[in-house]
Amino acid sequence: MNCVTALCALSCLFAASAIGEIDPVSGIDLVTISSAGNAAWTGRAPSPGTNGGRGAVGYEYRIGRMEVTTAQWAEFLNAALDRPAGDQIPHVARPLVWGANPIAPTNPGGSRFSVPVGNELRAAGGISWRTAAIYCNWLHNGKATNREAFLSGAYDVSTFGFFHPEAGGYTDQLTRSPGARYFVPSLDEWMKAAHYDPAKVNGDGSIGGWWEYSNRSDTAAPVGGPPGVLVNGQMAQANTGWLNGYPGLDAFTVPLGAYPQTQSPWGLLDMAGATAEWVEEPFIDQSEGFPRGRFSDGSPWRNQAPLTDSVWSRSGSDFPSFRDTIYGFRIAAAVIPSPGWVSVGVSGCVLTLAVRRRPMARG
Repeated sequence: MNCVTALCALSCLFAASAIGEIDPVSGIDLVTISSAGNAAWTGRAPSPGTNGGRGAVGYEYRIGRMEVTTAQWAEFLNAALDRPAGDQIPHVARPLVWGANPIAPTNPGGSRFSVPVGNELRAAGGISWRTAAIYCNWLHNGKATNREAFLSGAYDVSTFGFFHPEAGGYTDQLTRSPGARYFVPSLDEWMKAAHYDPAKVNGDGSIGGWWEYSNRSDTAAPVGGPPGVLVNGQMAQANTGWLNGYPGLDAFTVPLGAYPQTQSPWGLLDMAGATAEWVEEPFIDQSEGFPRGRFSDGSPWRNQAPLTDSVWSRSGSDFPSFRDTIYGFRIAAAVIPSPGWVSVGVSGCVLTLAVRRRPMARG
């Protein structure tokens, strides 16, 4: 049984709470985050790197049930990198850790990749924020392959540069363009998808509130470890904190969705574990007045889950062109009319393949 088949079997246990919609343009399983106008998280006082007073979102949006997978990155990179000489797309590079292999390109000097069977759902680490933004442009433009389809749409790539060669900082467009169809999620959007539960019953009897951790718990972060392994008497719940702790096992090869018992209130997978996920939020040093980095959230492979899975913390920030194995991202999207839907279970395994016509949603 390969890893994809095994994950499908596990997914069936949780299908009732994790039926989603395959987006017809991106091919990604997107979950609609509703409850527009939710209250912000009102915990710790706001300060750089903490989330007090954040998480309120006044509109519906969609977000990937999983991080962007190896198979999805390979499709994008084949379009962005396998191009004639002189037509290379700037700021795009292959992940540092993923499940694809290089193959002969169709254009001399280009790069092309194939994905071995069983590696489709592997996470991709080593994605820069700028590469993620260009991926959003490509989806916004319907996966077109003309050069302009990569350079504008959600983000204007012509703005990507250094603020000052000595002082540092960057000139990149800080937030998505109006009308963007796909985008890097804002901090508020990411927080809400990971921690806000419209059905949570609070101590005062009110309905709707925030969980401390993304596994719908106020007391314990997800336990990090290999899938199916007991860690201190508990079954592992997230791909974090064990990068070199289990001889013969490799955290980088664990497919997304391997912990279906650990879901956010909206049924999202791997909010803790795999990569730290880029968000739009810029890190701006107030004494300097210009942005120096972009924030990320979630617990990456090499961190201990309690350090970064809490609602109040972010995993860090880095310059938008910086690549490290900890960095990946989860696509977000606008709620737009869709001609049909495909019902799927967690981990991308098809449980019910049912394409139906329905009235177009209004977003």
